[in-house]
Formats: sequence, structure tokens, C-alpha cells
Amino acid sequence: MKLALALFFCAVATTALLANGDSNFPFRIGEKLTYQILWGPFVAGHATLEVIGIDKVDGKHCYHLVGKAHTTGLVDMIYPVKSQVDSWLDTNELFTRRFQQNRLEGKRHTATDSHYDYISNQLVTTNLVNGKSKTTALTNAVQDVLSAFFYVRTKDLQVNVDQGFPINLTGDYRDVQVRPDERKKLYFRPTGEIPALHIEPKPTFSMVAANGGRMWFWVSDDDRKLPLLLVSEIKLGSLKLVLTDIQSTPILSNKRSTAIH
Repeated sequence: MKLALALFFCAVATTALLANGDSNFPFRIGEKLTYQILWGPFVAGHATLEVIGIDKVDGKHCYHLVGKAHTTGLVDMIYPVKSQVDSWLDTNELFTRRFQQNRLEGKRHTATDSHYDYISNQLVTTNLVNGKSKTTALTNAVQDVLSAFFYVRTKDLQVNVDQGFPINLTGDYRDVQVRPDERKKLYFRPTGEIPALHIEPKPTFSMVAANGGRMWFWVSDDDRKLPLLLVSEIKLGSLKLVLTDIQSTPILSNKRSTAIH
């Protein structure tokens, strides 16, 4: 009987771990962060960051992360944008194993699926619009542009202390450095006044650099490491993502794992 009870509680603990990942991480399944997109003084759209479950990729458990954004109002009438990116972040090693992006910008449609194969040391990216694929070398464990936000949240961020990690998106490899350089209190509707760290990744993302701009963000200086505000200044003006809502679920979850091939 004692052995049966021990096995039962072991199974429950394992199920909880697989459902929620490491409880020491500042995020877990069910977290959903909602942002208002501002273009100058105008509300241009809305965006979300969400941890929707744990899937298996190449036999490994991964957080399934989803980022969505879409335009609204006048901006949507002039130049509609609808975007979704999915990332699968290894729950143990915290590197990306798969990345998908699907974007509609005006009449332009872009969709890709990237598989990070660490056994063959190859990154295979498939264009889902025309079916063509390209393969590039994968020499070490990397992040994608979505998983990087969650990866940074697991780090002990300190002012004037560098944190470095590689990003590889469809073959574009960059060694990124994040260095918090300012700490102050900011006010956001879902958090109230909260201490925050200012971080400007270097080098910046290629899309921002191509538009002659810079990008930085503020993350809460607490255990949650919440992305509070993202600012991108480009030729067309200032674009901001401001946190407006936080949703989360209890530690235990009924979501089931699914396999991704």
C-alpha cells in the first residue's frame, strides 16, 4: 500500500511538472499578457503573448508559446496587419526547437515553419506559401525572436550586467547582448506602480535596423520579469506595446501534451 501511494504521488507530481514546467520559472501554462499597440498618439492595434501548453518536439517537452498582433481602426483600414508567431521552447534546456510565423501585411502573405534539428545540426525552414525549403547550419543551441523574451525572463537581471545568448531565425544568426542600464518605477494598469528595468538588445532585430530604428523594452524588476513596455522607433514614427492585462491559471492544469513532428 505504501509503495502504491508513493507511486501515485510521484505520478501526480510528474504530471504537474509536465503541465506547468519548472515552477521556479516566472511563467507557466495559462499566462496571457495583453498589450495595446500605439503608433504615436493613436491606438493602432492589440497584441498578446501566451503560454498555451506543453507539446513534444523531437520527443522533448516544450512550452508552446504564441504571440499574436493585429491592427484596428483607421490603421487597419489603411494598412491591415495580422500576425501570429508560435515557438516551442524546451522546458529543460530552454532553447527553441521549432518556430512558425504567419503574417498578413496589406496584401502580402508570409508563412514559414522552422525546425531546429540539434541531432543533425541543421535548421530547416520551409516556406509554407510556395513549399520551398532551405537548410542552414546549426552549430549550437539558440533562441528565436519569441522564445528570447521568455528566456530573458528566467535570468537574474541586474543593472549594468551583461546577459548574452544567440538568436537564429531562418538562418539569420546573431549573438545578442542584453544589459539593463536603468531601473525606475513605472505605472501600468494591471500592475500598479512597479519597479522596472530598461533593456535595449544589441544588435537590434533586423527589421528594426532595416528601418533605421532602435528597439528597447521595460521588464518588471521582480520574480515575474513581466514584459511591461516595448518601444520601437523607426522612420515611420514611434511604435509602442503597452501591457494592459494579465491572465494566469492555477499551478495545476488540465491541458494535455500533444506531439509535434
